[in-house]
Amino acid sequence: VPVGRGVRREAFGLVTTLPFSAAHAMTFSLSRTVGDLRPGLVGCLARLGGVPEKLVFDNDPSVVATGAGSRARLHDEVAGLLGALRTKPVVLRPARPTSKGNVERTIGYAETSFLPLRDFASLEDMQGQHDAWATDVAFRRHIRRLGGTVAQRFGAERDFLGPLPDPVPDTDLRLEARVGIDAFVRVLGADYSVPPAFVGRRVGIAVTPTSVRLFSEGSEIAVHARSFAPADVVLAPAHGRAIRLAREARDRLAAGDIELPEVDLARYDALVGVLS
Repeated sequence: VPVGRGVRREAFGLVTTLPFSAAHAMTFSLSRTVGDLRPGLVGCLARLGGVPEKLVFDNDPSVVATGAGSRARLHDEVAGLLGALRTKPVVLRPARPTSKGNVERTIGYAETSFLPLRDFASLEDMQGQHDAWATDVAFRRHIRRLGGTVAQRFGAERDFLGPLPDPVPDTDLRLEARVGIDAFVRVLGADYSVPPAFVGRRVGIAVTPTSVRLFSEGSEIAVHARSFAPADVVLAPAHGRAIRLAREARDRLAAGDIELPEVDLARYDALVGVLS
């Protein structure tokens, strides 16, 4: 997937399937972290139209912090999300691919039916193409064991899903960092600009799969499209102009090149006259 400046990155898909109808949803990201799993999972459940009583996971490091199988301990952020969704996690023992055969078959089907001969302009384009393909192709296919199409059986299975919470849980990745002397903040390997007035301050950061938002004392001070290019520099035009003016003023101050207007002493005489 293109991520800017001629750089392309491998995309990852989070796949969820329902056990009876074989209905599936898939969301895409450019990394496999807890910060990607949370919005991806909510996106999948929203596409399926509800929350199952249990969710079965393998031992992926974006889900499991320590242990494996029944002894697995989930990341706190993942456990908190599942609690908010009111669903129970079931973590499979290692090397048990048959326990998630539905998912494995769906992945194989997508690799042979969706991905071939396609090109993607962005992560959003990949997501849009997949969602259209799922509706127009995957859900219309006839499965012999079901005696009908995926869409027909999904209509019945969807009634067993619980509702998504309202409002949907916040899935943004929350971070903090200090603004550097150059008025940039390093976030997950890329540098994002802020107004130079915030140099030296600690700012709050909210990261989604597509955006990076920066806050100071609860107020939003900058919004950027998220970059996945290694060591990228993301500069807003308004920030660039402000940074240049601040740098020029700093250079003049350091050189002693400061122009002060002449003081008109007559105005003080006039003021004394008025007061007296």
